[in-house]
Amino acid sequence: MVLYRVGLMKMSLLIAATLLSPAFSMAQEASEQRSPASIVRAELTAELQKQTTAYRAASAKLRASDAYEQAKSNRKALTDLMKTVVRPDATGLARKAIAAADKCTGDDRASLLCWAAINARNVKLIRDVVARIERDHIKSPALVELMEEAMAVSRLFGRDRTAALLQKVVANATHPETRAWAMYWQAKSLDRKRASDADKAMAAKLRAEAEKLAAGTALADMLVAPRFKDEHLQIGMVAPDIVGEDIDGVKFKLSDYRGKVVVIDFWGFW
Repeated sequence: MVLYRVGLMKMSLLIAATLLSPAFSMAQEASEQRSPASIVRAELTAELQKQTTAYRAASAKLRASDAYEQAKSNRKALTDLMKTVVRPDATGLARKAIAAADKCTGDDRASLLCWAAINARNVKLIRDVVARIERDHIKSPALVELMEEAMAVSRLFGRDRTAALLQKVVANATHPETRAWAMYWQAKSLDRKRASDADKAMAAKLRAEAEKLAAGTALADMLVAPRFKDEHLQIGMVAPDIVGEDIDGVKFKLSDYRGKVVVIDFWGFW
């Protein structure tokens, strides 16, 4: 009997993806020569994370205060009190990304504009930036960054505008993974609870095409994982063999313990 102890949401899909792609390397990115644009992105990301951490800490401290308890019964007073906590200036940092983009060209410019579109919290700014990306960078590989976060951006950008953007990317982008992400989100939007048979068929077609375009990427694993789960990770099935090393560096396989009770604890940092 094999017992699985899982502590993360949707871990079965992550397990499937991990089994299909057992090794992920971050060394390649670190070894590549960093462009000025990538340095700016890293600095802006670090600053946004710093501001976000400070905001969360300040919010937690305020909620634990007597002033917060007293204001809870008065909505206006509570709103005014929460306004005293300095929020992350995501839009200000997005403007810095745009200013830096104006000093760059090509994929570097596209990458910084994508960062601005993803992180800005101003509707007009997002729409202006996306319009620039559509006009000048639709074929840039850097556009994949925006496509990965397309649904998050859509909350401010607008559902209809996002749908039109995805369609334009599918029709005009030349970078395979960029097009794959656009198809993936199109498929997700069609996969509603009450979707028609035609929509379900179209969603399946889009996912199949996206899987081909995204071969060798994390997106491909995401697309394959549900099928892998259905075919290999159901109750009563023999668990897929897992190969690894113990804390002493001794190699082992799950199948070595066939017939014994095994507890598998999948964990990681995301």
